[in-house]
Amino acid sequence: MNDIYNNIDKDRIPKHVAVIMDGNGRWAKKNGFIRATGHKKGVNSVRAAVEVSVELGISVLTLYAFSIENWNRPKVETNALMELLVSSLNKEISTFKKHNIQLFSIGEKYTLPNNCRKKLDHVIKETAQNTGLKLVIALSYSSKLEIINSIKNIAQKVADKTIKVDDINEAYFSNEL
Repeated sequence: MNDIYNNIDKDRIPKHVAVIMDGNGRWAKKNGFIRATGHKKGVNSVRAAVEVSVELGISVLTLYAFSIENWNRPKVETNALMELLVSSLNKEISTFKKHNIQLFSIGEKYTLPNNCRKKLDHVIKETAQNTGLKLVIALSYSSKLEIINSIKNIAQKVADKTIKVDDINEAYFSNEL
């Protein structure tokens, strides 16, 4: 593994890496396990991605963990995923503090079960002063909803006359996302 690290051009490391967490359930099924077992195994991959991101000096790691469409999965699976989120946050908070990792979340947090929201808010608050890796977990997210919300924010700013229609360009829209 050291050979890989030694051959990395440190000047070409991206500042922001995003990972779509997918395939854990299929892996479990293929290997004769229930889907929840695959999700639990996926936590190890997340931990490895975070560790490597810290080692390489990546500024932001976004984990697309649970989309709005995932709520259509069987209730037993979504419950297991929410329990896994809470238990992982409980286990990893000390690691976040030790390695100066700041936790953020994006998505429609209000759709998460109360215990998940509380734990997530707690860990976000506890790591708010950290200045190292920014770890962003996308939960109950939707790219379409994000675009719609951004358009609404821009429209409101135009209506409030805080910006002009001509101020809106690709860079401005990108900043609203």
